[in-house]
Amino acid sequence: MAAEGFTEEQTRAYMKQLLPTLGYWKKQGELGDNGEFEKLKRELIEEINALNIKGMPKLEKLNALVGGYVNLEYTLPGGGKTKFLNDNTTYLGNQLESETAEGVCFGVLANADFILVCTYEADGKNPELILYKKR
Repeated sequence: MAAEGFTEEQTRAYMKQLLPTLGYWKKQGELGDNGEFEKLKRELIEEINALNIKGMPKLEKLNALVGGYVNLEYTLPGGGKTKFLNDNTTYLGNQLESETAEGVCFGVLANADFILVCTYEADGKNPELILYKKR
């Protein structure tokens, strides 16, 4: 929002109104207050690192990411294009710079139901789905 000319105060006020309406935050309440959400994040990090994807560095943390910003369109083998995520859902994820390919990043997205790993270039160009795994 800063690129659109909003001040930090305006952005914070907007996010305080928006976050409680997102499905991710509503579902977090179901996980309880006993550290279950942090436990889920640790489990996801362990599962993702155990995949041992070539060129992907070790995942250290997961951040809350709104689907509309991370929902890339992938080209299918038949030439069609599709998106796998919901733009209005918040996911846990991170971006990691490839250890083997310059200018390429790994995108990691997950929730309690799935893990998605992809690669892409700057600004999300040329996305390639590496893995989509149900949990």
